[in-house]
Amino acid sequence: QMASAKATVIGMRESGEATIEYRDVKGKPSVLVNDEGEMLVSEATFKTLRKPEYAKAFKSYLRQGITGVKSEELKVLQEGSDTAGGYLVPEEILNRLISREPAPRTIRSRVTSLTTSRDSLAIPQVIYTTDNLYSTGMRVTWTGEIPASATTHRVTEPVFGQVHIPIYTAMMSLPLTNDLVEDSTVGLVNWSTSKFEETVELLYENMILNGAGVSQPLGILPDPNLITVASGAAATLTWEGIHDLIYALPEQYDRNGVVVMNKTNTALALSKLADGNGRPFWNNGLQDDGLSAERINKPLLGYPVVFHAFMPNTTNNTEPILFGDLSGYYLVNRVGFSIQVLRELYAETNQVLLLGRLRFGGKPVEYWRYRAQTISV
Repeated sequence: QMASAKATVIGMRESGEATIEYRDVKGKPSVLVNDEGEMLVSEATFKTLRKPEYAKAFKSYLRQGITGVKSEELKVLQEGSDTAGGYLVPEEILNRLISREPAPRTIRSRVTSLTTSRDSLAIPQVIYTTDNLYSTGMRVTWTGEIPASATTHRVTEPVFGQVHIPIYTAMMSLPLTNDLVEDSTVGLVNWSTSKFEETVELLYENMILNGAGVSQPLGILPDPNLITVASGAAATLTWEGIHDLIYALPEQYDRNGVVVMNKTNTALALSKLADGNGRPFWNNGLQDDGLSAERINKPLLGYPVVFHAFMPNTTNNTEPILFGDLSGYYLVNRVGFSIQVLRELYAETNQVLLLGRLRFGGKPVEYWRYRAQTISV
């Protein structure tokens, strides 16, 4: 049932007012009635007014008059004519679609992006895992004025290896009927294309964090080399655990450090952590403790916070917080996202097909540049 509304008719002179509502009349089908309960437009006529072809025919009638209206358009108009032989004004359809907004894309710009012309990319690597002080095993030997031998000062030779990043292929398709494309009040092909691109952007974000590494890129969180720091509790965050996470990262990777977590679960839980007097350790972006305080995007222990919807919630044995320099993840593009509109292939079924395709790979390479908080004791 539509809410009642006042409609004032204006023109050369004021004609009065009427209350019009859309409701059932004595158990009969829904109709448009005035404030006295008199039927204005039947349900069948109202449905006709909503048809796109009626709106098109009505516009033709306004522009060219009755003599310029085509016979098929006149037939459509007569479906909506009143008892006096006039034509009713159809409702307007706005040339846009109402939809939700996608999650923000905030991770891809922070990782290392590369390109390749092959089906994989190999990157030379120095293998050294002894400590976080040196980058190789080379050390200086104090020999004195006369070395004991010609090899006393020999250094440990660096160990070299390679990181291989394979390229994977991903596709997506959407069939549309020609009738739907032709009759839609919005540019359906252009809209679908933009949604394809939006979906691919979110795919990059998800793969960087959660890619399984089998027939798709390997993400940061599933990486077996991921260095984790325990929260100190079996199923929740602790303020001590947050400190342990931030300060576990060596200082050489500190400069570009950011904190990544989702907003609706993890950041909420973190904002509720308080001291013995009920004062929050992290006030979630508020300038002071007041409810009306201005948001200033307050950092966490001095580091920028990035909210990301693809980060997991805070539950047992998950990694809901990532901290560090995300350039340690390497994203490698082979073929950028492209869309084909295939018309001939499905012509016999009155359809067109939108076909999207891309090729890329990704892998945590310098995994020592960041740490993850794991929910465990």
